[in-house]
Amino acid sequence: MSGFSDRELGMGRRITRRDFIDGVAVGTAAVAAATALPGIAQASPATSGGNGNGNGHGHGNGHGHGHGHGHGPKPPYPPTETGLKGQGQGSYDVAHAVRGGTFDPGKIDRTGESYDLVVVGAGLSGLAAAHLYRKHAGRHAKVLILDALDDFGGHARRNEFQVGRSLLLSNGGTVNIDTPSTWTRASRDLLTKDLGVDLKALEATVKTDAYAPYALRSATLFDRERWGKDQLVIRESGESWASYVTKLPMGAASRAALVRLYTTTEDFYPGLTDAQKKEILARTPYETYLREKIGLDTDALEVVKRGTNGLWGVNVDRVAAADAWATGQPGFNGLGLTHSAWPGAGFTPLMQLSETDEDGYFYFPEGNAALARLLVSRLIPDAFDERRPDWREIVTAKADYGRLDRPGNQVRIRLASTAYSVRNDGRRGVDIQYSKGGRSYQVRAKGVVMACWNSVASYVMPELSADQVDAMRYGVKVPLVYARVALRDWQPFARARVSRVSTPSRFFSSFGLPTVTEIGDFKMPRRPDQPTVVSLSATPNQPGLICREQHKAGRRQLIRMPFEDFEREIRDSMARSLSAYGFDPARDITAITVNRWAHGYAYEYNSLDDPHLFRPEAERPYAKARRPVGRITIANSDAEGFGYTQAAFDAAHRAVSQLL
Repeated sequence: MSGFSDRELGMGRRITRRDFIDGVAVGTAAVAAATALPGIAQASPATSGGNGNGNGHGHGNGHGHGHGHGHGPKPPYPPTETGLKGQGQGSYDVAHAVRGGTFDPGKIDRTGESYDLVVVGAGLSGLAAAHLYRKHAGRHAKVLILDALDDFGGHARRNEFQVGRSLLLSNGGTVNIDTPSTWTRASRDLLTKDLGVDLKALEATVKTDAYAPYALRSATLFDRERWGKDQLVIRESGESWASYVTKLPMGAASRAALVRLYTTTEDFYPGLTDAQKKEILARTPYETYLREKIGLDTDALEVVKRGTNGLWGVNVDRVAAADAWATGQPGFNGLGLTHSAWPGAGFTPLMQLSETDEDGYFYFPEGNAALARLLVSRLIPDAFDERRPDWREIVTAKADYGRLDRPGNQVRIRLASTAYSVRNDGRRGVDIQYSKGGRSYQVRAKGVVMACWNSVASYVMPELSADQVDAMRYGVKVPLVYARVALRDWQPFARARVSRVSTPSRFFSSFGLPTVTEIGDFKMPRRPDQPTVVSLSATPNQPGLICREQHKAGRRQLIRMPFEDFEREIRDSMARSLSAYGFDPARDITAITVNRWAHGYAYEYNSLDDPHLFRPEAERPYAKARRPVGRITIANSDAEGFGYTQAAFDAAHRAVSQLL
């Protein structure tokens, strides 16, 4: 239980927020609050109505189905909408009804629309597929992209706040461009040639010394429920582990084990070769390794158990020790392992992922949403206020969502539209039926790229064989939450001299200040007296189960949580950590956006739980799932078994080449 009342936390504060439980508004804050509270982050008027996604599935601009141009209200601008975003109520209700066999399409409007290509899914893979198709088929090819969400980009979502005169940007999902040295040539060319991203110049936009004048440190909140009292423990810059652990509220044995974890140089497998050690680690849970080889007990594990959450969405109990080693987790310094390839199967992509001198931190202030926006600008040239913005200009370019689905476009992006039937028609074409705003429509295409999740595709493609259906449903998306909190300033962080606080026993794993970037006309505020946006992350799971079952349990938890629960967790964790340094959640928080991804990143096969890893790739479910069906091909990161941007691009290349 929190030591702060709801009033002290600011739960009654009229900030830009919405609260839906099962799609029913149970408490809203009027957009007019933006004028009542100076400096508040202002949201689009669309947040005051509609469904859980805030878009209402409306047709106000009249462009959705070629029925004329209309003069309805200005379309919403999703990046600025706050409250519960991502996969909210309204984005998945049709899909869930289809899955449950209860969906009634009603009368279907056969629009007469015909396209060269229809893409189901406007994430990075779907947008890339549309771009590559037109690149090879010709710029006169007509393309329709359907997506159930209220914004394009899928998990590559942009969060945007305006606090006073300061524009604040953050990623609502996919973060950065990871290890481009490992990308295929085709995907690398898409990034650097087609989209024009200059990686070295992009790396230079990240100001790694931005917080240097404030000598910020890291800290950990030990909460009263787990440790007896709330205590913020700060680790000094350069402080040894032996010194740091003396501050921790745990026994001497637990402290000694943590020191050993970070400093050991012991080889726990003497006499074995590199490959033999990796084979053992691939079959050993990291938690088992930590307990048996390092000697961590329950208290010591509590501090480090979530170190694997960011990549896999599960704790150390269900991540292979080999994967933990490959991604830099502690405890392996004495094993003498190399990142070179080794013979044999059973190894995940991350085990062999090795950075080179060519790699660095390639990051846009809104994450890889910038890549989605660049792709849209190539597909629909007038979608942004600046025609064909380059990789610098895209950060501040303003998208006009009313231009995405105009009848005159060669490419049309139709949001809040859920495909529920995709079927070959026997005449070298495909019929696509989808639901939007409670009504059903049908369009035709010469070919379709299914760039949605495999699990969704398995329910909407009636021609799939039973084994392909099973393959599509094998992987389970990783549930995750990225919350973004706009603050009027970050002076409490400066007084505490901390940049990030780990909260290992709370719902969210940590919270912290943003990466400071200066790109084009955008400059992230960096002084303590200026506004900022704080990032929090959570990956709900249920330790003790295999990964796929943990993901299902986490998904169920997320779907049940109303915005109010997320908000209370955010305010409470930050107040417990920083109230001693002047942080007042009721005063300092100006807006909250919770990006809920109950179906998050692609499932990555685990050498502990997935015996398919010890077989040829063609026998793995994700490879079986991506087989074309007539004029329908599959493109998504699920189809690669790898939840990274390069996988989404690779899948798009493969799917388009199969069609062409």
